[in-house]
Amino acid sequence: MADVVSEEFEILDLSPDERSRRGLEESDVTEALLAVLRHGTGDQKEIVDVTLPAVSLANQTVEPDETHPVVFRNCTFDGPLDLADAHLKIPLVFENCVFNDIDAAEAWIDDDFTLRNSSVRGTVDCFETRFVQDASFSATTFEAPVEFDEASFGDDTSFEGARFANVARFRATTFEGKSNELDDNASFEGAVFAADADFTQANIEHVIFTDVTVRGEARFREANLRGDANCDGMQFEGAAIFEEVTAEGDIDFEGATFDEGASFEGSELRGGARSLHDDLRLVDVTFDGPVSFTAAHVRGVNATDATFRGETNVDNLQSHGDLVFEDADFYGPVSFEESNFGDDVSFTGARFHDTAVFRGARFKGETATMQANSRFDDTRFESGADFTGVTVTTASFDGTKFGGAIDFTDSTFKQSSQFHFEPVTNETYVNFTDAVVKEGTIIQPETAWVRYDFTTASLGSVSLSTAVESDRKRLLDYFRFCNTNFNEFDGYEFDFTQHIDYLDRNDWVLHDFDGGGADREYALPMTAENTETTYLKAKTAASTAGEMKPAGEFRVKRQQYARRKYVGIARDRTVNLGTRLLNAGRAVENAFLGVTCGHGMRLARIITVFALFPMIPALLYAFGGPLFLTSAGQVGSLGALATASGQATLYENIYFSYITFLTIGYGGIGPSGVLARMLAGVEVYVNVVLSGLVLYGLIKRSEI
Repeated sequence: MADVVSEEFEILDLSPDERSRRGLEESDVTEALLAVLRHGTGDQKEIVDVTLPAVSLANQTVEPDETHPVVFRNCTFDGPLDLADAHLKIPLVFENCVFNDIDAAEAWIDDDFTLRNSSVRGTVDCFETRFVQDASFSATTFEAPVEFDEASFGDDTSFEGARFANVARFRATTFEGKSNELDDNASFEGAVFAADADFTQANIEHVIFTDVTVRGEARFREANLRGDANCDGMQFEGAAIFEEVTAEGDIDFEGATFDEGASFEGSELRGGARSLHDDLRLVDVTFDGPVSFTAAHVRGVNATDATFRGETNVDNLQSHGDLVFEDADFYGPVSFEESNFGDDVSFTGARFHDTAVFRGARFKGETATMQANSRFDDTRFESGADFTGVTVTTASFDGTKFGGAIDFTDSTFKQSSQFHFEPVTNETYVNFTDAVVKEGTIIQPETAWVRYDFTTASLGSVSLSTAVESDRKRLLDYFRFCNTNFNEFDGYEFDFTQHIDYLDRNDWVLHDFDGGGADREYALPMTAENTETTYLKAKTAASTAGEMKPAGEFRVKRQQYARRKYVGIARDRTVNLGTRLLNAGRAVENAFLGVTCGHGMRLARIITVFALFPMIPALLYAFGGPLFLTSAGQVGSLGALATASGQATLYENIYFSYITFLTIGYGGIGPSGVLARMLAGVEVYVNVVLSGLVLYGLIKRSEI
């Protein structure tokens, strides 16, 4: 057999011209090759510097006498290499070889297969090819389309340094590598795809794409990554499509570049079990085109120092781990609308150069591994941000810079949050209309203060302060309180006592707002009716918290604006006459209560009026002439007061006025003048009214 193999080997070693002179056909070369593959030993399996014609092992089963690998070194295959449906049970090595077409469709290769540092000028068809052991195509150049669709790689696979000059298809290909799960079972490190690279529906264990370049479109749609994927430094010069990808391990794109955008829409990136590693690592990644994570599910993402130059769409993202976008740059519009952040999120130091939308997002952060579950510290929003309808557990906006407006309309902050915004322009505005802020701190910066709108918002234990303590004297001018709720949370009432100095100095005016001259449309105008409601809610909150002084003063302000409301209705000719008259009466009553007793909050005033009122009738009795004459007599002139009789007469009239006012007249003195009789009756009536007002003041003070 050895001699026969030697003869066959000599046929392989002949040049094409020598074979032609001997009349050898392609089939003779194939038979010679089969003999070497099956029965060759040692050096007989070293085929070096030979040129072979078309070789067909299609449908052949090649099982060697011994398992020493067959090595083709520096060989040239002038015709196609046909391995279709072959069953090869021998290790094959091709080094520095040149091929035309290779057809290995549906072949079964039981042992190692190596195609290294070679060149394939024609097409490669490995449809449904099964590589049971290691397969290597490293440093090989593929000049024509390559197809590995539905192929199966059972162990380690290498395309390191490979060059794909045309389309490369790995659709539904399986890279298993189960024998070495802790290492990278498939490696494309340093490979270059000059056209499209298609891994649609591929099934991959651990894989390396480090420093890979894809100049066409990279498609990983519906791929299943069962292990870690290292994609450090990848360059995607065309579109990168990772839609509907399922990843059980970690994916690392650190330093990668995406020139034409990327889409991870609908992907489920669950991450590996190692908590110390990032599940999706986008550190220092550059997206020059649009990027989308719409409806994706991720466990954790680290995008520190990432650059997003195009539009970024992360709508309806579902995350279950930490998301880190620290020091990231977003140059195009950004949207996280309706996203669900199940753990902590940090945009610390990030820069948004265009619009940023977080509308309807939910920042849960249940594990609280950071100081605040949602951090935007030192973040910069050049064009404002939309946080409409967000739900936040805890948030920190410490040193956050922004231009335009930040909109928190209808948002909810469940636990303590901090807001320390620093404006980029003088017309910055934070809108908390209809928002709910249970507790936290709002700090005005040293310069260029921010305007806050709390129209119809609900505030709990929220502290308002300034970076410079001496600036507190104008603090509340920058907060719009209109129909604001101050006692929505049991035990978390707004603390008005911290602003008593300001309010007392400004006559307890709570509703004034320095809008900065900007033409804004507020949710509610500052009408008398809305202002009245504002003070009513402030009074109720202060009263509930036991803050007596603010509660009383807010009650007075509420009544003042209620009077304006009544007057406005009384003057409105579109309202029916009965309603107008009713409100006119209310306005008069309100004015009377305000003047006499400050709506029950000026007890000292009404007591003073009660004590001093009888002096007015007393002076009329003493100096008013015959119409006001009493039986005590009258003082003829002011000069008469210098005499004992004049002083006695004045005293008697004062005495008569007080006992009449107090309804305890003893009958020793009585009115004789017409107006004196009438005035005595008026005194009794006024006593009833003023006594009622004293009681009213006592009751109202006790209610606070």
